[in-house]
This record gives sequence, C-alpha cells and structure tokens, in this order.
Amino acid sequence: MDPLKVDYSEFIEGAAELGVYIIVPLTAASGGGVLDRTLPAPKCYKKSLFNYGANALTQYLKHPNVLGGVVGNEVMNDEASWLAAPCVRSYARNLKLFMDQLVQEKVVQRTLPLIYAAQDSSVLGGAEMDSDTIVKLTADYLTCGETGKGTIVADVAGDEAMTHGMQHFSENRFGMSPIDIFGINIESWCSSDQDFYYNPDGTFGSYYSLWKALQAISVPVIFSEMGCPHQLFDRDDPLHRNVEGTRDWSQVQYVMNEMRGTWSGFIAYTYDGGGNDFNMFTGGPWDGRNVLQPSQDFWNFKEQLDKLQNDLVPPLLQKQDIALPRRCSAVQADFISCCGGLRLFNDDKMQTFGFSAIMPVDVEVNDSVQHTQDGGPSEITKSFYTEVSSAGLVLVLFSVLYTIQKWHVSSKLSSLRERSKLRGAGNTKYMSIEET
Repeated sequence: MDPLKVDYSEFIEGAAELGVYIIVPLTAASGGGVLDRTLPAPKCYKKSLFNYGANALTQYLKHPNVLGGVVGNEVMNDEASWLAAPCVRSYARNLKLFMDQLVQEKVVQRTLPLIYAAQDSSVLGGAEMDSDTIVKLTADYLTCGETGKGTIVADVAGDEAMTHGMQHFSENRFGMSPIDIFGINIESWCSSDQDFYYNPDGTFGSYYSLWKALQAISVPVIFSEMGCPHQLFDRDDPLHRNVEGTRDWSQVQYVMNEMRGTWSGFIAYTYDGGGNDFNMFTGGPWDGRNVLQPSQDFWNFKEQLDKLQNDLVPPLLQKQDIALPRRCSAVQADFISCCGGLRLFNDDKMQTFGFSAIMPVDVEVNDSVQHTQDGGPSEITKSFYTEVSSAGLVLVLFSVLYTIQKWHVSSKLSSLRERSKLRGAGNTKYMSIEET
C-alpha cells in the first residue's frame, strides 16, 4: 500500500462504520520511509523520511477514527542501535511541527498523537541493567524537555503552560515532548499459572515490574503488542499444554484493573499477520475474499473481554496528579552514569526538514498527491514538499480488539489538548482496533 498513490478513504471510512479505530505506521520497511537503526545520528534521519511521514499524515489526518501514528517500532533495542535514538526524537518533533502548521493554516482540524513502541527485552549498559530500567530510560528520553519558551517540563505546569507552549513552539522547537503515547511490546505471560505479581518460579512478574517502574511517566502507556508466542505458552506444563499453544489471555483482567492507574490499554497480538506463532485466526489467505475463522485462542481472548466492567473506572486525574516530563539534562545524567557515558541529546545538531515548504493545500489525496507517468511526484506535490520520496507506505495496523479505555486516555491527554487540539472520536469507553 502506498499513500502517495492510493487513497485509502474507503477502507478507513468502512472501519469507522464498524466502530474500528486505527493506528497507522509513519515509517516503512524499505525505501524512503526507513528510519535506519543501523546508522548513528544524524545519518539515520534523511529528508526522504520526513517527506514520507508528511505525505502519510496528509491522508490520514482527515479521518477521525485514525487514533495515532507510530514513529518508531523497536528502533533502540540493542547497544549499537541506541546511537540512532536522536533520529526518533527529531523525526517525531518535525512531524509535530508539521501538523501544528497544518492546523494553523486550517488545512486540518487536529493533530495526531505520536506513538513509540519499545521492546520489553531491550539491551543497554551491560548485563547488570534490567529491562524495566531500560524501558523507563527509553520513555524518559522520548518525553523529556528543558525549561524555556515552549517547554513543558516539571516546573511549568497547568493549562497556562500548555497555551504558552503552543504559542512559542516555532521559537523553541526543542522544548516539546516528541511522543504522546509510549508503547511496550511484551511477549511474556506464558503460563496458565502466571500471576500479576509473581511468575511460576517465584520471581516478580514482568507486568507487575513494568507497572511499578512506570508510575511517574508523563504520557499514556499501552502494551503496543501483547501476547506470548503459541510455542511458548505452557511449554513446560504438560497438564495444561495443548498442541496449538492456545493462550488463556488472563492478563487482560490485570491490565484493565490492577494496572489501570498507569496503563491506558493494550493491543492484543494478533488478528493475523504475526505468523502462526501469534495469530488468533486460521484459514486465508487474508486477501479480502477468503474468510478467516476464529481459533480457540480468539474465543479465550473474547471471554476475557466480556468480563471487563466499563463502570469500574477510577476518578479522573486532577491537574496536580498528572506527572510532567523530566528534564533532558537529568535523563542525560542517567545515561552517562549507567551506560558508559552515552550522550544522546544532540537535538540542536539534528536536521530539521520541511518548514519552508509547508503551505495550505487541499488534503484530498487525489488532488494534492499526483504522479507523472514515470512514477515520480508531480509539480503539485513538489511545490508542497521540498523533496517527496516516491517510496510507498506499507500500512500495517497492529491488532484486533484494542481495549483501551477512552476515558483514561482522555484524562491523561487533557494537559496536551490545548496544544494538539485532539478531538474525541466517539462516546464508547472501550475502543477496538483491527489489524489489516
């Protein structure tokens, strides 16, 4: 799929009619949309990547059921790839400024929350660094800011700070939090005897330890991929093990109850497309013609969803209860002390693309994104973007039945609404997302 050439409005609007909310990727596996984690900053952030994301946003922003955009998926998951981390921050920041400009020019009426999905088992700083600490450092790095105009940090609080930041982002683009939602890809909970607090072997459970580590994070947290591989579920338990490795999904209750004070939901991995080790459906191929059949794994998942009670919600967060981002200088100090003097905060040395080229346009894809016979961008497109990559965007939507509580996301994003002008997308307390 390629948003530069194809208008996906029919699909997205069809999903909206079914009450399905969509998360879209803003990077690609190949071509100009790649954020290359093998290259250190600033080489990993090229102009073609910004143009790729900007083209995608012009199509997806007009659909209210597009819930968010993923700016990176497991980019920093080993020692070497952390050198590409500044590219994630800079790309997200550029896309935010791009969207703010579109809103100011009345091309669109909202911005799109940006998501980063981290791997639960990332490596950094040697064997002595546990995965929870690395996840917390990743979240701090992608949400921190410094004091000054346009900066939203712990010593600038409340709606006044949000308004101040909206007015001055163009003067200080380094103050904004790059991401709005922090996701974690987790493949644990692989036993029928698993408990929220403890693993079957008596060690602390990964869900509990993550929940405890991220108590003070300043943005909503979700499990962006949640589910044990079929081959590992009850692998060492002959009493419960079955041939298919069918998961019981008992963690759903804990995420939406015990963890709800910090967690805003999850994406169950996966409807289809995750390989046989994760799929909830059988049959296919998944081509729009063949009907996929739900497996017992899906029915177990649905049973857990049916147990949830929408009316059991905590009080809305008060202003004084909302955690604010850490200072980047403090986060940098953590990296230096833990990780061999790793220095990552070179925001001021990173590329900034596209601002001189932004101008009001018709966001209708068929009008604003056109191509010549040789497949290159037309002059209409060139006049809007400095350079438009001809690479396509592979639209990979994460999963089925994203049971995120809208009231919770709304409360945690309340301090961001003034800036992002985020609009609500319905009145249901639980949302659903299907992978496609």
